[in-house]
Amino acid sequence: MNIRALKGRSQITTAFRRGKKCASDSLVVHCRTRKHANEPDAPQGGHQDLFIICAVRKKQVPLAVTRNRIKRIVRESVRSFVKANPIVPFMTLAFVWQKPMKHHSEATTREIKPQVDDVLKQAMQYFSGKQEMMP
Repeated sequence: MNIRALKGRSQITTAFRRGKKCASDSLVVHCRTRKHANEPDAPQGGHQDLFIICAVRKKQVPLAVTRNRIKRIVRESVRSFVKANPIVPFMTLAFVWQKPMKHHSEATTREIKPQVDDVLKQAMQYFSGKQEMMP
């Protein structure tokens, strides 16, 4: 499974608007499953790839260095989660960082990775329970 960036205005908008929302203290993720891969606004390769986008608001994190660091750590945390859980039902993951940070030293892997793992575990539990209920 390849992890790729989600590109295209309609695909990004769809990921945020139609995705199932899971949240932790400082992170929200909008997830769409592979069953939506045949829809016209789905990214090409949605059956086998995982598409990620991460948004960090400038009002929450004013320094670009810190915003970029948060995005890198989120992407790396998703890679390690997928490596630990090889079967994931997600096609797109759209992350939104919510916690204000003033300096890039506050953005550490030790703080961000547990948040990512928490929201992805919530989403995995939600989708695994939903698939069990379906006949």
